[in-house]
Amino acid sequence: MDAPYINASFLRGFSALVIAKGGNPLSLYESVGLDKEIFIEESLQPEKVKSLLIPFDKFVYLLETTAKELNYPDVAIQLARQQDMMILAPLGPMLNRCNNVAEALTTIIKYLKILVSGYQVEVINQHDCVTLTFNVDLPHIQEMVQYQDYAMASAMNIIFGMLGKSYPIRGCYFLRSERDQHRISEYARYFGCPVAFNCRSLSITADQSILLEDVNSLIKQINTRVNKALSSYSQTIVEKVTQVISFSLANGTTNIQDIASSMHCSQRTLQRKLQEHNTSFSALLDSVRFNMANQYLKNTYYRLTDIAMLLGYSNLSSFSRSYHRWSGVYPKEVQKRMKNAADSKTNKP
Repeated sequence: MDAPYINASFLRGFSALVIAKGGNPLSLYESVGLDKEIFIEESLQPEKVKSLLIPFDKFVYLLETTAKELNYPDVAIQLARQQDMMILAPLGPMLNRCNNVAEALTTIIKYLKILVSGYQVEVINQHDCVTLTFNVDLPHIQEMVQYQDYAMASAMNIIFGMLGKSYPIRGCYFLRSERDQHRISEYARYFGCPVAFNCRSLSITADQSILLEDVNSLIKQINTRVNKALSSYSQTIVEKVTQVISFSLANGTTNIQDIASSMHCSQRTLQRKLQEHNTSFSALLDSVRFNMANQYLKNTYYRLTDIAMLLGYSNLSSFSRSYHRWSGVYPKEVQKRMKNAADSKTNKP
């Protein structure tokens, strides 16, 4: 079975890290079977990009290969460390209504579960501490060093964003082994807490009081970093809106008011800027949905009802009608055609 997809923006910044180490990003992409169009996006030419999604397992394989070939063991941590808060931009209005960390975590976890299919975060309350555990429905991926590093570093980025780096974390626990004392010291220094390996779960523990902390700092952090991300990349307004839409669909956000709010501008301003580029919000929404639908339909991991939900539709009928309007065929026909082609390829002598 195919692996689930994640947004291609999770790789933003990867090429810069590789080049700084003297490596060839395109060669690494090709070595794990990733489309070179992803590399084009990394090269800041997103007008040529057709792939908004990448297979989750190939994302991890890419980090594993990079770590090995470039002798770059902390590549996943460095990638997570430099990435922006754009992933949380669609949650801005919902997080504004949260009163504390517990409510914010519930909102973020629900969103991540949809955005990254098969990825689960669980909050466990025990006595005076709270534990966040991370699991992925791909056992062979769960054990990999770079998956564990990226999952933990990304989670810590969100925690630091909510509470600042001075908030005491009790410990970080990894499934894998690590015997190099120098590396263990580096992990402890990066995460700012004791670390342990060969543990029963991939998890982070903190004082239970963390759940009652105010989240105003998180909202400010998201707003600041989203604004920085929107202004720092050499993207047109069309490319920026496309990226925000691709993240927002998983949250069910498909109206221009919410997208404009996520980008910290008014609906009228966004409409005007898009008109200057001879397009409209509805045209971009259709384009993103059609792009992502075609990728999802190639993947046996997803049912049609899953795809409809991931594209922000309330039901399968609405998605089917839209897809027929875009392509002249229904998604059920496309998925059947894809399955027959895959079966024929598998059965060839």
